[in-house]
Amino acid sequence: MENTRGKNAFYLSIPFERHEEGIDFVVRNGFQLEIRMTKVDHMMSLGREDLGRIREKIDGFGLSVFTHGPFFGLDVASLDRNISEYSARCISHGLDVTRALGGKVMVIHTGYLPLFSRGGKKHWLRNWAERMPAIAGKAGECGVTLALENTWDDEPEVLLRLADLAGSDNIGFCLDVGHVNVFSKLPLERWWDALSPRAAALHIHDNDAVSDDHMVPGDGTFDFARLGLLLRGLGRPLLLDLEVDMASAVESRARLEGYFAWNGE
Repeated sequence: MENTRGKNAFYLSIPFERHEEGIDFVVRNGFQLEIRMTKVDHMMSLGREDLGRIREKIDGFGLSVFTHGPFFGLDVASLDRNISEYSARCISHGLDVTRALGGKVMVIHTGYLPLFSRGGKKHWLRNWAERMPAIAGKAGECGVTLALENTWDDEPEVLLRLADLAGSDNIGFCLDVGHVNVFSKLPLERWWDALSPRAAALHIHDNDAVSDDHMVPGDGTFDFARLGLLLRGLGRPLLLDLEVDMASAVESRARLEGYFAWNGE
């Protein structure tokens, strides 16, 4: 099935190590592509020629692509410099990969933990302010927007502050609605009002507000009809990315089109 780049096209998050199977699935089922750099060792193992071949395949199918940078165990602002320096190298390499694949947006986790002590939070924020400008600068050189994703955050103002501390206009946001549902007690509108003006992407999945299980939309407790109203009022497209298994991707899209009252527009 040929892909289109309509304003309401859905992206599907595919683990980088399964990109061959994933790209074929995306094309057959009319999605666009988010490459998720789950395994750093796999990402690092790919050379320029490997990335060139993947880019040729993406371009050959006319796919639009963005990426999710590496995240497991990473923390650029870690109080342990060994961890922070390794994290910065991984994210920097992720930017190179994103550029090589033709992506213009790379989502990253910040590593911020709301349960920091006051002293730990102060130290962590100072580290972030010292280390992120170089990464943001590298993103600018690559022509890539860094989209900070809410993970364990309990309020959106944290992400606004982190974007400011990064010292770059090349910072946006990725609003993960599943994470809002399970990690925050604030209403969706609070997050939307704060982040949507600079949002580049939306991560979409469901859960029971207890565990981050990445369920099919409608199988948990998140109000997707409410999200649809907010999307229609935004007045511009976002990268709408399904973070569900390939096996449930088509059903997930069909449900969302119903919740959002889209009729293939």
